[in-house]
Amino acid sequence: DREITVGHDLMQNDSVKVAALTVPVYEATASQVAALLKTELPGASFKKQGKVLKAYGASFTAASSTPVDLLASITENRKQHMSILTLALVGPGTSTSVEGPQAEAAVRDLAVKLNKAVVQQQIDSWKKQLAKADGKAEDAVKEHEKAQAQQDKTRAKLEKSAKLKSKLQDEHAVLQREIDLYNQKWTLSQDQKDLKKLTKARTKITRNETEMATAMQDEAETQETLVKNADELPDAQKEKEKATASQAEVQRTVDALQRKLENIR
Repeated sequence: DREITVGHDLMQNDSVKVAALTVPVYEATASQVAALLKTELPGASFKKQGKVLKAYGASFTAASSTPVDLLASITENRKQHMSILTLALVGPGTSTSVEGPQAEAAVRDLAVKLNKAVVQQQIDSWKKQLAKADGKAEDAVKEHEKAQAQQDKTRAKLEKSAKLKSKLQDEHAVLQREIDLYNQKWTLSQDQKDLKKLTKARTKITRNETEMATAMQDEAETQETLVKNADELPDAQKEKEKATASQAEVQRTVDALQRKLENIR
């Protein structure tokens, strides 16, 4: 855990130097701290004067029961990825520093708020990524379920086609035996009734063969679709695992940042 300690320094206030307090704001740029300073000190209206931010007659009740002038400067350390806020509290229109334990405690509390605000911004940013990751994971799960359902549907259709083909093959065998029988009878009897039965059986077997050809074609096409679905399912599974892993990674980052936020005090 990084410590938030209050240091002491001097700041130039017009022609004189005044006592100032310094605090670290981790993982923040100077511009980020300047923007957050306005948010966390709503009673102060800062305006830039040279390299210093000044707020006249500011309400900083945690440090002083009466209004004060605030002088702030922010030094960014890019190498350490942090900024140092230097803050001086002086009596309105004077160069008399407002010092003491109350001022130090107030500035430290301000630093805690600033550091929390920085981490909260990080959390908000990662939560947006988490929402996207959640969406991608949900879509990947749906795609996988869709691919699985399609494969199950195709497999069921294939089983149905196979049963129909088997049924038609059985029927074809029966019809063929009937034709052989009626053909023998007709050959021996030359009876028109036997010829009629033979013709009817031939008509049935022709219809059977047409239906069987259709069933076999459907079976082949369904088998081809099943192979295609079988190729797509692993891809859907990989996308699901990839999206779920990414979602979990982002969630871990959010959780870690949340713990970091709670530890800032």
